Amino acid sequence: MKQIDLSIVNKAFLDNYLKSIDVNKIKSALYDIKYKNIIDNLEDIITTNDLAKYSNLRDAYSSSEKKEIEEAFDYAGHRKKPDFMEHFKKLNIKSCPFCNNNYIYFYEEGAKKFNTLATLEHYYPKSKYPHLSLSFYNLIPSCNTCNSKFKGSTAKHEGKILHPYFEDFNDKAKFSISVDSLPVNKTIELEVNLKSNDERCNTSIERFQLDKIYKQHNDIAKEIWNKAQVYNESQIEELYNSFYEKLGYSKEDVENMIFCNYLHKDDIHKRNHSKLTQDILKQFDLIKR
Repeated sequence: MKQIDLSIVNKAFLDNYLKSIDVNKIKSALYDIKYKNIIDNLEDIITTNDLAKYSNLRDAYSSSEKKEIEEAFDYAGHRKKPDFMEHFKKLNIKSCPFCNNNYIYFYEEGAKKFNTLATLEHYYPKSKYPHLSLSFYNLIPSCNTCNSKFKGSTAKHEGKILHPYFEDFNDKAKFSISVDSLPVNKTIELEVNLKSNDERCNTSIERFQLDKIYKQHNDIAKEIWNKAQVYNESQIEELYNSFYEKLGYSKEDVENMIFCNYLHKDDIHKRNHSKLTQDILKQFDLIKR
C-alpha cells in the first residue's frame, strides 16, 4: 500500500538478476523467425522498467504461439531457483503491498532449499503477455489471496490498477472510521471506510476488494482508537523517560510498541494493517508523520 522502495535496484542489481535467467536457453527455444522481436530484445524485455514498450507484442502472437513463449520462458522453473527469488527477497517486503492484510515471507530452509510464503503477482498476466513473465518490473511480491483469489477479475482490471513499484496507494487513499459517539465504549459500533478520488486507486480497491476486507476489521480499528485515548502524548513521554530510554529505545519505538505497529509511512510494508493504524491516528491528529 506504500510505493515499494527500489533504491537497491540499480544496473548491477538488474545485471545480476539477468544472470539468474538462462537467456540463451530461452533464445534457443524461440528459434523461429516469428519470435525475432523477442529474441533481439530479450535482455531489455527482462530488465526494462518501461513494460508498456513491449506490451503490444501481445497482439503479435496466436494463443498457441503464446503457449510456446510461456513454456520457453519457464516462469514456474525460475520460481524454484534461489538465485532468481533472492532478488525479490532483497526488496524487504513483509506485508503484501496490494492489501497490507497478509504477511509475505522469503526464507531459507536447510542449506540448499529456498522457500517462500510470498507469491509473485504478474502485473501484466503471463497468459496474455508470456514474453513479460520474467520481467523484473512485471513481478511484484504479494500474498496468495491477492495473487490468486481475484484472478477472475484480471481481464477487467488489466493494466488499470496501481503498480506498487511506481505508484503510491498510501497517498491516494485513506482509511477512516465513523462512529456515533466518542469515546468508543465496548457497546458502540464503528465502521471502517476506505475512500479515494483517484481512478486507478479505486480500480485497485475494486480488484482486491479492499473496502469489503477492511470492513471486517472494525475490532482492530476500535482497539487502535481506544489505545489512542489511554496513551496520550504525556503518558508515552513518561513511559519513554522512566523505562525505555535507558534500554536504548527511541520515543518512536515506544509508540510503535503501544500500537503494535509501525507509525511511519515508510514502514508500511513491514507489518500488516500499518496503513489502517496510521490513517486512524492521523484522522484524529494523533500522529503527524
